[in-house]
Amino acid sequence: MSRAAPGSSLFLRIFIWFWLATCMIVAAGMVITTVVGAARHNALDGVEPAALVREARAQMALGGVGALRQWIRASEARYATLKIYVVDHGVQDILGRRLQPRLEDRLGAHIEEGDFAAANGTPLPGPLPGKPVSWWDIHDLVSPDGDHYELGFLPFDPPHLEALGDSDLPLLLLAAFALSAPICWLLARHISRPVRELERGAQAFGDGDAKLRLDGALLARRDEFGALARAFDDMAENVAELLASKENLLRDVSHELRSPLARLRLGLELARRDAGAGLALDKRFDRIEQECAHLDQMVGQLLHLARLRGAPSDMPEPLDLAVIISQVVGDARFEAQAARRRVAWTAPPLPLTMLGVPLLLRSVLENVLRNALRHAPEDSAIRLRAWREDGDIVVEIGDHGRGVQEDELARLFQPFYRAGGDAQQDGDGAGLGLTIAATMVARHGGGMAARNRGEGDDMDENGRRSGLIVSIRLPGL
Repeated sequence: MSRAAPGSSLFLRIFIWFWLATCMIVAAGMVITTVVGAARHNALDGVEPAALVREARAQMALGGVGALRQWIRASEARYATLKIYVVDHGVQDILGRRLQPRLEDRLGAHIEEGDFAAANGTPLPGPLPGKPVSWWDIHDLVSPDGDHYELGFLPFDPPHLEALGDSDLPLLLLAAFALSAPICWLLARHISRPVRELERGAQAFGDGDAKLRLDGALLARRDEFGALARAFDDMAENVAELLASKENLLRDVSHELRSPLARLRLGLELARRDAGAGLALDKRFDRIEQECAHLDQMVGQLLHLARLRGAPSDMPEPLDLAVIISQVVGDARFEAQAARRRVAWTAPPLPLTMLGVPLLLRSVLENVLRNALRHAPEDSAIRLRAWREDGDIVVEIGDHGRGVQEDELARLFQPFYRAGGDAQQDGDGAGLGLTIAATMVARHGGGMAARNRGEGDDMDENGRRSGLIVSIRLPGL
């Protein structure tokens, strides 16, 4: 089964892309915050609040409240991060602006302290000698008319490039959208495009296009979508092969059933003629019975093959294949002796352990052995060997018959295929034994192959190196 490469997991890509987008948004926020903080603090470098207090008192003394308003506007234009507020006794800003709560509380508390001190005839305590004037102090101003005002500062107030303030919050959201939108769009497109391709392929395949194959670029991907596309293509190919096999099987079944049916009709016709002529009918009835038995055997094997291909396999269990081979060989030797043939088998010194279904494996070996017995010449031996190879178990069953043509080897496991017409001549086989065996071996995760004897293989008693060898490879434990 095709899987995604470990380093190209789609899950890993999604995680990295979203993590990258989050990091970019956080980094952008940190940059904006750093720039804003630096702008706030650097904007008032070298500015002394005491000097501003002196300027404010001088403007009040020279031009009154009107001159002080102009000075406030000019100072705030000069220092972008400084706000200057001058309020009357009712805590109302002389420019008509709304006070921020933190400053309003400080100014109100200072006015109440002044009123309390005036009511009790005690002056407010002034700044200590030598103590520098703070940005957070409240300062008294007196107009030429004798009215009292209070001066307060809000230093380091957000400048115009502040992106974290309430009024500029949409800028931060816009920056987040601008950074994350392209990445998320690419990710969505990266995911949706192969999904749409798979959807189109599934739709076309569902509409009956069994030859459909997906785009090569999608198949070349090394993530989960690539693995899914390759699995889809494998499924489509397997389904197409199954459909073709089904059509071929129906064609072969119809062809194979016609021959015994035709012989049955011919036997009945001859029986009628012989009956009319007063001749014995035993031979005709024997032929009809033989053809009926052949039909019954063929239908039974077809049903067995259909069950093997369609039904779930039995639960496998640990077993020693050498033990099963010995049991099958013991039974086959009775048949071989009656047919003047031998079965040569020597159990290996170590067990051939594997997971399998004993009944199915026994059927595999019996089918192959009977096929070898049917084609082996008299007074010859059927040889079995079994060994371990690269973790698998290999079983070879070979006869010393005539073998088959090289171009027929790959077709021996197809339904109803009979090499050289031997089975047709002796009438013993329907061409399904090796097909059933190959199907059962495939259910165990293995495979079967056939070859003619060649150089390196053993010879028979007459020095001939001919015959067919069927090899069975099964996964071992």
